[in-house]
Amino acid sequence: MNFIKYVSLLVLLVACSNAEQFSFEGYRLIRLYPKTVEQLNLIGKWQENQDFDLWGRIKNTQESVTVLLSPFAFLKYKVAFESENIAFEVLDENIQNKIEEQQRSMLTHKSPKASIVGKFARYSEIQSYIADVVAQNPTLASSYVAGKTYENRDLRVLVLKKASAQRKIWIDCGIHAREWISPSTCIYMIDKLLTERNNADSLLNYFEFHILPLLNPDGYEYSHTTYRLWRKNRAPNTGSTCIGTDLNRNYGYQWMTGGSSNNPCSDLFAGTTANSELETKALQAAINKYKGDWDAYLTLHTYGQWWFTTWGYTTALPPNYTDLAAKAKIGADAIRAVYGGAAWVYGSSAQILYVASGGSEDWANGVAGIKYAYCLELRPGQTGVDSSYGFTLPEDRAPKAGEETYAGIKAFLKSITP
Repeated sequence: MNFIKYVSLLVLLVACSNAEQFSFEGYRLIRLYPKTVEQLNLIGKWQENQDFDLWGRIKNTQESVTVLLSPFAFLKYKVAFESENIAFEVLDENIQNKIEEQQRSMLTHKSPKASIVGKFARYSEIQSYIADVVAQNPTLASSYVAGKTYENRDLRVLVLKKASAQRKIWIDCGIHAREWISPSTCIYMIDKLLTERNNADSLLNYFEFHILPLLNPDGYEYSHTTYRLWRKNRAPNTGSTCIGTDLNRNYGYQWMTGGSSNNPCSDLFAGTTANSELETKALQAAINKYKGDWDAYLTLHTYGQWWFTTWGYTTALPPNYTDLAAKAKIGADAIRAVYGGAAWVYGSSAQILYVASGGSEDWANGVAGIKYAYCLELRPGQTGVDSSYGFTLPEDRAPKAGEETYAGIKAFLKSITP
């Protein structure tokens, strides 16, 4: 094959590959400014609609609300905004530009370790990385498959354990498919734990880590190949053409008591029953196998720069909230100390963000009995530097997210070490 024919074929293959990707051309990122409780409640109802993609929180009349709308949805809701006197502005006229910028960053950004550390790695790369860690650290690392997904992908958990370990820590990432900074941060933390294994203050001297970098690999792969902003898993729903369940609404503690949807087409669909999803069952089985041995459960999301305590299902605070908040503050302060910038906010997720029942951290505490159960929402913040990227942060921000998050989690875990 001559060079010209080769280049032509390559261009054709790239074009075909790109054609498979859903285009968000003309999708607008909108900021709403509700001024009454009635307006807040109305926005809350819209949140359950398939065409109303909330990118932030609905909290009070002193704060704005960010939402992504398709060209058609923008015309539809613009009429509603105006009729309900809800002020708004367009933050980004075309989110596809941000998505393409993120894709370019993945081609140009190089990991200093010549590995997937600090990258938006794919499922197969993450599985290979875990296998390599185990092979290269046979006395320290092992792995197990907690379960399988609908599309038959492994939910592989990496275990890092020294002989001196006394208590267990669970960390999972990637429960929501589009939140690419989350799995990247899990990989970064694995690398840091290995790098610091022989330090006097190594977390491995006391804790045994179980780390699941991809809790939703089916959705994650779909967000890479087909629909960048996919959130749910990829299991079909009986009686509906709409695919997927929001895994963070599916856990069987206070399931469907608020902030969830019974509409399979909604991004907040909680499933047909509590604990209906394979991913949910797998995580629960893995934790229940060692029930009573866990000191902390940490689930990493993005975005907002929040360190959430329980509860998510109610604005009422748990009896040990003072202690939970104090430990969260230690972690949040350590995160900010790395790069400065806006302070992380810590506290009850229902009070800070919104009521959301069926979350994994509520289950970890309410059913599995893990005292320190938290959800971390990683960079960017809701306002300030990089906030307009939302879920589409360029890849060169991934190492920064990993570094600061590891510093925060390390400080937190040191605070609960006897």
